[in-house]
Amino acid sequence: MPLPRSVFRDESLLLPEYLPHQTPHRDAQLKALEVYFQGVIQNASKASQTVVLSGPIGSGKTMIAKKLAESLPKKAALHGNLVKVLLVNCRIDRSLQAVMVRALKSLGHTYPSRGYSFEELLSTLLDELRSNRMHLVIVFDEVDSLILSDPSALYTITRLREMTPGSQVFSSLLVSKTLDYLKAVDLSTLSSLQSSDVRLEPYPSEQLLDIISSRVEAFNDGSLPDNSMQLAADIAAQFGDARYALDLVYGAGKLADMGESPRVLPEHVRAAKAQLPPQLKKEELSYLTRHQRLILLAVSTLLKKGDSRYVSIGEVEKSYSALCEGLGVGANHHTQVWNDVNELSRKGIIATELSGRGRRGRTTLIGLDLVSAKELMGELEKGMVADVRS
Repeated sequence: MPLPRSVFRDESLLLPEYLPHQTPHRDAQLKALEVYFQGVIQNASKASQTVVLSGPIGSGKTMIAKKLAESLPKKAALHGNLVKVLLVNCRIDRSLQAVMVRALKSLGHTYPSRGYSFEELLSTLLDELRSNRMHLVIVFDEVDSLILSDPSALYTITRLREMTPGSQVFSSLLVSKTLDYLKAVDLSTLSSLQSSDVRLEPYPSEQLLDIISSRVEAFNDGSLPDNSMQLAADIAAQFGDARYALDLVYGAGKLADMGESPRVLPEHVRAAKAQLPPQLKKEELSYLTRHQRLILLAVSTLLKKGDSRYVSIGEVEKSYSALCEGLGVGANHHTQVWNDVNELSRKGIIATELSGRGRRGRTTLIGLDLVSAKELMGELEKGMVADVRS
C-alpha cells in the first residue's frame, strides 16, 4: 500500500543542522564579524582578535558563527593565509583543557581527554599551529557555561595572543545568550572585549515570516499557505525565536501528514504550538468565569470552523450570544465582553491584535497561541468546565 502524499518536499531544510544559503536579517551582523576579523584574513601571522557575539535563544548566533566558519578560511586563502575555524560547544567541553584536546583532534592529533595538563596541551597546540603556519579561530559557543565552571578561563582566552608575540596563531569568537558572564571580568579585559561586540536582537514577526518563507522549499508547492506561515511567525514573535518558528511549521507539517491533509492549515500550527513550551495550563480554565469560558468556546468554535488565523471580536460576540441563548443564559453587554476578552488576553489564553489592511475600519482580532481550537473546545466541553454545557 503506497504511503499518502506528504506536504514536505525536503524537510531537512527545517532541521537545526541545516545551514541556509541566505541569512535573512543577519547579513549586517555577519559582515560586522568579518570586519572584526579582517586583520586575521589579511595578515594572519601578525593579527589576533577576540570578538563577542550575543543574542537571545533563536536569534541566529550559531547560524552566523557557522557562516563565519565558512567564509573566513576562503577569504584568508585569497590573501595567501591558512585560517581554520573550530566550533566548540562549551556545554559539552566545559574546560579549556577539553577545548585544547578538541582543537588538537581537529588538526589530526589523538589525545586522551585526561592525563595532560592545560599548559602541556596549549604548548603542543601552539607549536603545531606555528609549524603549519596556521591561524586557528575557536568559536566558543555558549561560552558562559565554560566561564561558570572555570571563572579564570575568560582571562586566559583573552591573553593567549601574548603567548605567541612573534607569530599570532590564535583568535576567538565568544558566543552567549547574554553578557552577564562579563560582570566579574577585570576592567582591562572588559574594555578590550566591549570594543569588538556584535549583538543580535530578537526577530519581530515580519522578519520571522521572511525566515519561514526562505525555507518554503521544504514544502511541496501550495502545501504551506500564507496564513499558516503568518500564524507561525506571529506565535514565535512572542519570543523573537527563529528556531521556534521553524519548529512550529515543521511540527504543523507532521500533523498535516498524520491527518492526510494536503495543506498545512492554521489549526495544524496551533496544534503544533500546543506541543511546544510554553503550554496552556488547563487548570487555569477552571478559574475563569462562566462567561469567559463561553467566550473561549465561541473563539475556538469559530477558529476551527473557519480554519483561520484570527476572528474579529464582532464575530465572537455573535457566537457568544448564540451560545448564551442556547443555554438559557443572559448574555453580557459589549463592554463586559470587551473586558473579558482583555482579561483572557492578559492571562495569555488568547492573543489579540488590531486589524490592518484587508478589513474595513479597525477592529480587534482574536486568536489562539497556546492551544489548538479543537483541543480547547474539548477541554471546555468536558467535565472540567461542565457547567458550560449543563
